[in-house]
Amino acid sequence: MKYNQNDVSLAIKQDRKAFENIYIDINNDLYKMALYMLGNSELAKEVVSDTVMDALVGICKLKSPERFEKWVLKILTNKCKRKIKDKYNKFNVYNPNSCESEAGENVSKDENIDHETKTDVQIALSKLNTKDRMIVSLCVVEGYKSSEVAEILSMNSSTVRSRLNRSLKKMREYLEVE
Repeated sequence: MKYNQNDVSLAIKQDRKAFENIYIDINNDLYKMALYMLGNSELAKEVVSDTVMDALVGICKLKSPERFEKWVLKILTNKCKRKIKDKYNKFNVYNPNSCESEAGENVSKDENIDHETKTDVQIALSKLNTKDRMIVSLCVVEGYKSSEVAEILSMNSSTVRSRLNRSLKKMREYLEVE
């Protein structure tokens, strides 16, 4: 995520304009992460909104501006976990028979051939459990190091690395079969 560290320092001191600048900088990144984890744009928007509200209220408690990114990602991942736990027991991240257009309506797979090239990876990602999907999203898609992901998800970094390797192997096996 890219944002201005000075804005974080000011936001900690309750500068609303600085927080607004941070929000503008990180909103799309938070949305992408939530979408990767939840697989539903409406739920992702809801979780991002809740995350931003919690961050706005709690930023004054943040002790170090350098920790802002990990702190806000921790809020986001916890909200995603709760959303999945509360709403879904058997949650499919991606429905291969439909996709969402930019306008939000469902479009059948046959009507969107270009989209078909992206679906295999999305389907492979949906085969993973929630925690592994988060690890893959944070490490591979967003480019975080295993130690950073471990801190965000409250795990050991070696556990993150082994789960990432197993998850990527599962995805690779699925993609090779297809």
